[in-house]
Amino acid sequence: MVEHLIVFNAEATREEVLRMAEEAREVLLGIPGVVGLRFGEALFPGARYRYFISVLFSGPEVVEAYRDHPLHVEFANRVFRPMAQDRITTDYQVLLEVPPCGR
Repeated sequence: MVEHLIVFNAEATREEVLRMAEEAREVLLGIPGVVGLRFGEALFPGARYRYFISVLFSGPEVVEAYRDHPLHVEFANRVFRPMAQDRITTDYQVLLEVPPCGR
């Protein structure tokens, strides 16, 4: 599994960012090889990056296909990049995964 992680700040209200995350879920999960998506917000207002999106790929072969996929390109250019100009993106090979505790 590969985790495509983006930490970012947004030139938008919190509500606009939440709507963007919902649209990301709807659009990006339609791309073959995308097996999950997570979105989060920093607990503390002073964090260097306020938000994150994590897109989970079934394997390393999905990275290039995702980058060039028309759904991703259109969403990124129309919605995400204009809103999140201050961002860092990195792809990680997941080496260990621990399922959540059932508490």
